Amino acid sequence: MGILPELEKLLPSIPKFIRNRLRSEKQGIEELLKRYVWYTVSEDVDIACNCAAADSSFMVIESRVGYIFVVQGVAVLYGLENGRAKQIAAEVFSDLGMITATPLKKTHIIRKSLLKRALTEYAYLLELENLLKLVKRCDNVLALVDGSFMSFAATTPTRDFDIHIESVKGVQGLSEVEQKKFKCIQALAEHRHTVFVSKSSNAGFYTQGFYPDMYVLDIARLMGIEPYNASGFLEPLVLDVKSTLARLIKGRIGVEKFTVTYVRLRMGMPVYQVSLPYEIDVDGMKSVYLCLKKWSASGYPMPLEFAHRLSAIPRKQLVKAMVALGVPIATGREIIEI
Repeated sequence: MGILPELEKLLPSIPKFIRNRLRSEKQGIEELLKRYVWYTVSEDVDIACNCAAADSSFMVIESRVGYIFVVQGVAVLYGLENGRAKQIAAEVFSDLGMITATPLKKTHIIRKSLLKRALTEYAYLLELENLLKLVKRCDNVLALVDGSFMSFAATTPTRDFDIHIESVKGVQGLSEVEQKKFKCIQALAEHRHTVFVSKSSNAGFYTQGFYPDMYVLDIARLMGIEPYNASGFLEPLVLDVKSTLARLIKGRIGVEKFTVTYVRLRMGMPVYQVSLPYEIDVDGMKSVYLCLKKWSASGYPMPLEFAHRLSAIPRKQLVKAMVALGVPIATGREIIEI
């Protein structure tokens, strides 16, 4: 059955409803934005920089003998030669095995979301390890990570569970994975040209949590609130890791300060949250922005887009391969996380 006639008559009113909603919030959002400077950078300024990016995808499949995982990803380093992007180096990584979670009390229930979060941390570790290999190969490299610094820094609450990743590379407890991840983040922070780029975020650093920052800046774009609808970046905020992320991080991450801002790389395009695992001033952010813009002809960093596409796991193909190999999959109960 399709759309009922009664609903079909209402559909044309959606744009009007949205416009009225935006108008009602415009004044309050303008007042919020005026607290912070929006920096535009001259299009005539050119900057020479190489760009590295890493991304990965994974899949967890519930079988009759446990939870099987596969992960694959790529870290790619690009340079420019005669105005064209050229691949300088690449690190391809993959792993597979089983992930186990043992409750420390009989009353505790293992939720699939816990396994997903644990494997996400392992995938993060592989991304950061391989990105580090590339940034050491040449100078003047902007290292891009798909996601926010906050997400990568966060740890999985495992007080009630003992989680292990048993793969072809060996057996690791989740706490060991997290410590290795922290070391990678610290090393990338020392590199001083590491940028975490997130397409979505509900963080409200600039609005004190009243609105999501991205929502406010998208309203600015849709309602033409100048200069916040132009290409550029919002006044960077330098935050303390311990006080800001205390509830998200277990243990010492080795980074004391991090910087957050939002960038719009093309007029009329959405903003992206940019977070850096170190303190940076406006002039430093201008250099980062120029390099990002140089590699973002479409409004999004091309190296990140390529890394994402190259790392995607074809679900149907993998499941068929496992069935052909005789893996006892619990049919219809696969957990797909990509």
